[in-house]
Amino acid sequence: MNSDNKGELTLRPSAARLLESMRDIGYSFESALADIIDNSISAGAKTIDVVNDLDEETGPFLAVLDDGRGMSPAELTSAMQHGSRSPLEVRDAGDLGRFGLGLKTASFSQCRRLTVVSRQGGQLTGRCWDLDLVKARDEWILKLLDDDQIAGLPLVGRIGPQGTLVLWQKLDRLDALGEEPDQAYAALNAMFGIARPHLALTFHRFIAPEPGDGTSAVALRINGAMVQALDPFCRLASPRSDAHALETLRMGQGNIEVQAFTLPHHQRLSIDQIKALEMGSSLMETQGLYVYRAKRLIAGGTWLGLARRAELTKLLRVRVDVPTSLDADWSVDVRKSRVRPPAAVRSKLRPLVEKMTESARRPYTYRGTRQAAGPGLPLWSRVEERGRIRYELARSHPLITSLQGPDHAPRDLEPLLLAVEASIPLDSLFSDISSNPRALAQAELEASGLEFLMAAFVEAVAPNSDSISASAAESLLQTHIFAGRPEARQILQRLRRIESA
Repeated sequence: MNSDNKGELTLRPSAARLLESMRDIGYSFESALADIIDNSISAGAKTIDVVNDLDEETGPFLAVLDDGRGMSPAELTSAMQHGSRSPLEVRDAGDLGRFGLGLKTASFSQCRRLTVVSRQGGQLTGRCWDLDLVKARDEWILKLLDDDQIAGLPLVGRIGPQGTLVLWQKLDRLDALGEEPDQAYAALNAMFGIARPHLALTFHRFIAPEPGDGTSAVALRINGAMVQALDPFCRLASPRSDAHALETLRMGQGNIEVQAFTLPHHQRLSIDQIKALEMGSSLMETQGLYVYRAKRLIAGGTWLGLARRAELTKLLRVRVDVPTSLDADWSVDVRKSRVRPPAAVRSKLRPLVEKMTESARRPYTYRGTRQAAGPGLPLWSRVEERGRIRYELARSHPLITSLQGPDHAPRDLEPLLLAVEASIPLDSLFSDISSNPRALAQAELEASGLEFLMAAFVEAVAPNSDSISASAAESLLQTHIFAGRPEARQILQRLRRIESA
């Protein structure tokens, strides 16, 4: 402690205790790794390699190597300083940094030795934080590496004409079963199993930019294997999502762009496509807002209190682009994994979200309406009345009318129809569609069942006749039960002669 002026005291923190405490501010392995990659992208890197291996002297290590513009000795020293940039500074539009802490805090959350080597203008510079040294001397000691020390580091020979190597050593937080190399590799592989999809989602707009958005593609590799972009909006796949109109919220320090996307209905997607869009959870859990800062995902799959997750909005995902100039307003945290929009933004977002969630119901509403009024002889009718929706059996359907007497007396049929309508297992259907929509399908009719059902339909439509009109035949063949079954026409032709149109 030093007394600088009367009534004042300079109280410096303990380097050892503060750095040990900063290791536990909430980084996961994947979020820490993403923070390092942020720096590479901000440096204009076109290729980023994440590599893990085992060094004979220091044990397992992890390295992030990029071909960005690199740093001069002064710039590298500044970058290794805690709080190297103020969060109040105005950042460039593409600068993914925030507090000037990410490189250090992210690294210390996973390792006890952080080394950064960078080349710029042909000059190679190395700096190192070793927590064991800081702890032993309780001082903010940054090691300045000489040429020999740099040359002895893993992967340093892979730094190109310009670029940076971030090296994590003394990985004391590996959840390994023991000290054996194979156990360390197994622990790292398990961690990368979680990190790969996280990075694929977080940086998808850099890995696979949309045409015309002005972003250069970044090749991101983990141990030589390319990370494929995980686009939550299904913009570059086939079938593509339905893009809503782009909305702009004008704020004092910058504009927020909001655009909703309705994913294709699950029946149009392959199982692999659905699995990718579920992102390890479900469509129900991954609906909502996806907030980006400088095109880097900050938070996704949340409505931020502006709406509730619902089955009929599970296909809706809303992209929210926030400029770096609004960092303070949005309360972006050190880990860049949490945001909270200010009241002024929420008041403008809420009506947009309400409009978007309403339009997202269309794929389901459309399908229901189409079934009721579609081609063929639908057995069910969709009835909307006073804000409520129900499904009724079509009393005029030929199969139903054929069971009535010559005077169309109900023959006690109405109680059966009402019982069927009242006992539709809606709760079970809702649950099954929500949890695994592709698995829900009625048993497909075999040839004998199809012929039996066709005979019943034909007799109901053209009773006591050996022919059927062409229009009635086409209507019957377009009915959902028979549509898409080529053999249905052959069965019909065996049962009845189809009259010329």
